[in-house]
Amino acid sequence: MGRSSLPLGAWGTISAKKDAASGKWRASCRFRGWDGVTRTYSKFGSTKGRAETALLESMTQRQQEKGRLSNNPSLKDVAEKWLMGIEVPEVVVDENGEMVSVGSTEGIRRQTWDQYESIDHNLIPPDLGALRIKEITTSTCDRFLRSLVKHGKGHTNARLAKTVLRQIMSYAVRHDLYVWGNPVVEVDRLRKPRKKPVGLSESTVAEVREAVRNCGLEPGRSGPRPTSVLADVVDVLLGTGARIGEVLAIRLEDIYLSGNVGKIAITGTLVEPRHGPKYRQDLLKNARSERIIRVPAFVVDVLVRRMAESPANNAAGALFWSRRGTYMQASNVRRQLAPH
Repeated sequence: MGRSSLPLGAWGTISAKKDAASGKWRASCRFRGWDGVTRTYSKFGSTKGRAETALLESMTQRQQEKGRLSNNPSLKDVAEKWLMGIEVPEVVVDENGEMVSVGSTEGIRRQTWDQYESIDHNLIPPDLGALRIKEITTSTCDRFLRSLVKHGKGHTNARLAKTVLRQIMSYAVRHDLYVWGNPVVEVDRLRKPRKKPVGLSESTVAEVREAVRNCGLEPGRSGPRPTSVLADVVDVLLGTGARIGEVLAIRLEDIYLSGNVGKIAITGTLVEPRHGPKYRQDLLKNARSERIIRVPAFVVDVLVRRMAESPANNAAGALFWSRRGTYMQASNVRRQLAPH
């Protein structure tokens, strides 16, 4: 009877024999590669133990060659392989902070990859990362995702985690690490309670504007006197309802003034990736995000003044420029707005 076939990526019994001529030990075993062919491999060592250890290390490397994982890796290991396999477009940015081109349109956006990385590193591993991939079930995923909402991570993070977890398990299915279908597909919807939109009253808007204008002017406060930039940003945020990245991406060419009537075209947003340069991109969150907004009189006042004050080095033509003549960054504005 012939030898039984080894599973793919597995090795057989290791045997060791001392070579009479050299005095070294030779450890050997059979290994079935990912091409289905079984071959014999050997490693030498000054002792039997060293020869066997060297062969074991070699077999482990062969088992994981070409990005292959062991038969039942941890979810954390699969997640890392999935993340590394995502094609992230290389963005080319000019000296004014504008996105010039993108290396590939087939992959995901840079900021989406950053979100995936954050979810993968900060939310999933602490609770699920140590589980073996074959231990992941639909009920396991369902409990984990609902625990995020229960423990204050929010519905948005829970939905993002569901997307990431579904793609990780899809990767496991494609690479024959999980054969029961994607367990995340059967997880019930994470229903978010509907909230009635609430608009700010005129008095509340006035109070917010006044508070921002007086920020940093408290008696006894040290440091340089604050400028009007933060108040101007908040005024445009209040007057447009746009996201902070969209407001800071407004260019002078996006502004339309006719008498006391002002309109702003929202055509881009600022991207602040964790890796690489920050930049303005024309592609917004979705196709409906590009829009023209009529703004109130207090925003018109801001637009007129800032257009008149735009310095010669404002090469980006930004409504809110930095000292270097590029776009202000949202992280700087958020830091100024944070409670002290």
